[in-house]
Parts: sequence; C-alpha cells; structure tokens
Amino acid sequence: MNKNICLSALLTFSLVGAGCEKKVEVVIPSPTPIDITRTPESATATLETKKLGTAIDQYASTPSAENAADVKRAFADLDGEIAELQARVAKTSGSDQAEAQAKLTNMQTYRAKETARYAAATATAPQSNMTPIEPVDTRTGAEKIEHTLDKVGRSIEHSAENVGDKVKDATGQ
Repeated sequence: MNKNICLSALLTFSLVGAGCEKKVEVVIPSPTPIDITRTPESATATLETKKLGTAIDQYASTPSAENAADVKRAFADLDGEIAELQARVAKTSGSDQAEAQAKLTNMQTYRAKETARYAAATATAPQSNMTPIEPVDTRTGAEKIEHTLDKVGRSIEHSAENVGDKVKDATGQ
C-alpha cells in the first residue's frame, strides 16, 4: 500500500516537474487593418462581451468623453470576468478546468481584438472634446496567458508539495 502511494507521488512529481519546464512560444501575426465598424465575435458570449462590443460601437459612432468612460467601464467588467475564470482554472482540474481554460482563452482573445478596435476608433476620433483615457491594461494577451500559466504551475507545485508532505506523514519518514 505504501509503495503505491510513494509511486503515485513520484509519478505526480515527475509530471509536475515536466509540465513546469515547458516553454510557451507565442507567434505574433503581422498587423492588419482593423475595421472599427465591425464588432469581433466572441467564441464565449457573455453579458460582459456584449456590453463591451456595444460600448465600442457607440464610441466609434459618437466619440465623446462619456462614451469613452463607458468603454473603460465595460473593459473593467470584462477584466473582472477574466479574473474569475483565471481563479477557476487555478482551483479546478479535469474537464472543469479545461472548460474554464477554453472560456478564458476565448475571452482574452476577444478582449485583445476589442482593445485593438477601440485603439483604432480612438485614433480616428476628433480630439476636441476628448479627455485622455488611461489604458485599462497594457499587457498583451500572450503576457496575460503566460501569467495565468505561471499561477497554475505554482498551484500545481503547491499541491504536489502537500501530497509529498502527506506521503511522508503516512509513511512516518
């Protein structure tokens, strides 16, 4: 019985160690013109994605400080949803984690596209009645994904350490 626990712990540690060493390669495509009149489709439609798309549409048609503030608020709401998904990915495993990761990736991709669309709309907007809007988040989608993967890796390492401690306690070593 103790041999099975030790072998399971050893296998877990080796898999965790192998998973933590994997590097993620990000390929950034060449820039393409952005159509600010067309809202990107989100693979995971939520209230937050709809609000953001609507807010940017409104800003693109009528640039104003009020509409810019609505866009900033919609980005903040979407960022909150993304943070909740990041926490879910870190806390769960199996199919629930895979589902949360898929939703997270979809929302981060959508956010990146909407950020580009908003930047393009801001660049073409007349600046006479506009107050400068601070960027909501300056990290790229790849940087956000890398940060999430680091958090997940640390969570797995912590869990593996706990399993190792339990194995040591159970075997009396």
